[in-house]
Amino acid sequence: MFAAARWIMVLGLMVSIGLHTVVIQSTAWAGMLITYSMQKGSVVQAVAETFDGEHPCPLCQLAKKTENAPADDKQAPNADGKIKQHLIAATVAAIVISRPPPHVYPVRAKARLRALTHTPDTPPPRRSLA
Repeated sequence: MFAAARWIMVLGLMVSIGLHTVVIQSTAWAGMLITYSMQKGSVVQAVAETFDGEHPCPLCQLAKKTENAPADDKQAPNADGKIKQHLIAATVAAIVISRPPPHVYPVRAKARLRALTHTPDTPPPRRSLA
């Protein structure tokens, strides 16, 4: 499931940056090289005819059509000539960062010092391993 989601995301990113046109054109050139080299019998002539631009195949025409297709331009002007802004959040509440308040320690009402009524053990007791 995770691998499928990853591939869907990769394909979506490829299409969003226009990489699908490069894949179509590369596939077209590879097919043309194979077809022309089998028809003409010469790889040099197949390369010349593939890249001269005078012998486009249907895939080359599709690649050119998708490359020249108008993109969904979000900054296109409206009828009145103004550019419409597409923002996710048009208004954002202001975030104010200030210094934290000073520490206030609670004071006990009956705070007093206590004296020890017994002396501590000397030497301190050892811990038993059990």
